[in-house]
Parts: sequence; C-alpha cells; structure tokens
Amino acid sequence: MYIIKVKFDRRPRLLQDRMHRLMEEVLRITRPVFSPTDSGWTPEADMYETEESILLIVNVAGVAKEDIEVSYYDGYLSIAGKRVLTFPSGPPIRHHQLEIGSGAFERVFRIPSSVDPDRIEATLQDGLLTIQLPKIKAVRKKDLIIEVDSDGHLSI
Repeated sequence: MYIIKVKFDRRPRLLQDRMHRLMEEVLRITRPVFSPTDSGWTPEADMYETEESILLIVNVAGVAKEDIEVSYYDGYLSIAGKRVLTFPSGPPIRHHQLEIGSGAFERVFRIPSSVDPDRIEATLQDGLLTIQLPKIKAVRKKDLIIEVDSDGHLSI
C-alpha cells in the first residue's frame, strides 16, 4: 500500500503541469514516442498595472515576429502565434527529453482597466513580448452649482 500526501495548490495550472509530468514519468509515455504534435502550447505570461498603464509580458522565445498576432477588442487582449519545431542537425532518430512546446497557441487576457486601444504598443525583445496598454485617464467632473434667484430663475 502506498501513502500519498496531498496538498491543496491554489495554482491549478501548475498542479496540472505537475500531474502531467508525473504521469509521463510513471508511464514513460511522452509525445516523442508517437511524434511531435501540433496540438499547441501555452506561453507563460505576467500582467501588472502601473499608474499609467497595464503591462503584459509573454514568454514567446523561439517564435518569429511575423508569426505573432496581437488584437484588442472590448476589454480583451488576444495573442496568437506559432512556434515551429526545428532541428539544426536534421530530424532526430530518438527523443530523450522534449519539454519545449511547439505549434500554434492562443492566449486571451481580460484587461482589468479601461485602456486606450489606439495607443497600445507591443515590442519583442529577447524572446519576451511586452505589451503596454495605456490607461484612459478618468476625467474629473467639476461640481456644478445651480442657483435659484428670488424670481424662480435658474442660473449656473
């Protein structure tokens, strides 16, 4: 009988990745046994907010600039692309470890603040796609004082 300690993990994606790796190790069934697939992969992303903007950084190492598409609509930012699996010495005869995902991907992010879609900028440097979404500055309304004179007329 085996005793397994179970711990609640608040990061479900990380737990899913751990379980997937565990199953691969136990069963020794990995993608390369069959063939590399184009089932896709999910690049890691960080999103944070400053006073002026929302910043999104996505790890797209190995993805060509021409293969990345970024779009924004109604509070949602979509990033899609494709990483092509290449082998510098020709096709391998056997894989010993294959962790770098390849194929198509798509991530959709809900943007937590109102942003100006005309000023969104994206840069790709050292495998990191950085998207800056400038926030719309809230217009502060002035107090409007309406006075009623003795004749009942309004004046602003």
